Amino acid sequence: MPGKTATRRCANSVALVLAGSCLALGGTAGDARAQGAWRWQLTPFVLAPSVEGTTELGQAGGGVSIDAGDVFDQLQAGGMLAFEGQHSSRFGFRLRYAVMDSDRTADSFAGAVAAAYDQNMAEAVVTYRFGQGRDRFEVFGGLRHWDVDVTAYLPGGAVRRGGTWTDPIAGLRWERRLSPRFSVSLEGDIGGFGAGSDQSWSAMGGLIYDRWERASIYVMYRGLGVEYQDGIRGTDSFFRHDAVTHGLLAGVGFRF
Repeated sequence: MPGKTATRRCANSVALVLAGSCLALGGTAGDARAQGAWRWQLTPFVLAPSVEGTTELGQAGGGVSIDAGDVFDQLQAGGMLAFEGQHSSRFGFRLRYAVMDSDRTADSFAGAVAAAYDQNMAEAVVTYRFGQGRDRFEVFGGLRHWDVDVTAYLPGGAVRRGGTWTDPIAGLRWERRLSPRFSVSLEGDIGGFGAGSDQSWSAMGGLIYDRWERASIYVMYRGLGVEYQDGIRGTDSFFRHDAVTHGLLAGVGFRF
């Protein structure tokens, strides 16, 4: 699992972006609440993810993949927590933290070997919403922080490599009201630009069911891709991670 230092760095990055977002909106969250200007939502999700791609650990390389059919047999932990605030000025912010911890069989030069794969990801973005009628749009920009750790258990011993990096991202979300209770949502972004990873992207879509006055059910599907490498190829310190994580998300959003 990623160490406490990496987790602390991730939390600090999110806190800094959130603080900057609140200041940019022209006041503290406490003042805005007192004026009734803010609306909040907290949404916990459960994940059923698959990972497809290639990870190279030093001089040992090979494909790392997990199929949706056996994800629950190998997944030890998987979930995402989202928190967002929307100001009456149409500006807002959104925070997400997702974790996936799984054991799997990986391909290597020594054949099929056991591997442990941990991926933690945090996002912090500033948002602006616009639109009228049944359609609502949102543009956003911010940061996506990755913390990836892979351990391959080779015949000669365990090989562990990983990386932490932060990508700038920019994207667009569209929501359309289908009926008084149902909406459809589509979201996409691109990032990396060589600042952290070479490139990264995210695409998500699904249905929202406003089941209760202050809570909605979300059923979404998300794909998340990244191309990252660090170190010199052919050396023990080299780490390359080109992967696409995709799968179903189901959650309940609580408004307050």
